[in-house]
Amino acid sequence: MHSAPDRTGEADVSSASFEEVAELLEEVAVLVVRHLTTHQGLSLTAASTLGRLRRQGPVRLTSLATEEGVTQPSMTQLVQRLERQGLAARVADPSDGRVVLVAITDAGRELVDQRRRARLEQLTALLAALSEQDEQALTTAAHAALPAVRRLIQNAASPATAG
Repeated sequence: MHSAPDRTGEADVSSASFEEVAELLEEVAVLVVRHLTTHQGLSLTAASTLGRLRRQGPVRLTSLATEEGVTQPSMTQLVQRLERQGLAARVADPSDGRVVLVAITDAGRELVDQRRRARLEQLTALLAALSEQDEQALTTAAHAALPAVRRLIQNAASPATAG
């Protein structure tokens, strides 16, 4: 259900419906994730969890499960695996010693950083193979799309402030 190309070969984006935009964004996300995902012994959920810990710092296991969209027992098992691999650790909450938080370890942080560097290197190589016109189109689209997607995510997380 993509917009038909006009005389220049470009799709008419002014008439795209929400469904068309959603389809296009979903296709971009799937293509990028499939092409850039290197498992290196980690599931997508494990990599996402480590990335979240890297960005947010120590988090309660229950919050981590909710944020990652998995059950608490599943997150408990995942955290145990990450602990065995030396990528995560349970630590006491500095504000309440009775509470246990999940934190990323130095090894986990290095793995997340290494995976990100590898993805960026791979994307850079792919971009270098594009025509100048395609590179410019992607640059323009990325600069326009990223702030809008960030707002979408923020609005979804805080529906009361959406608008």
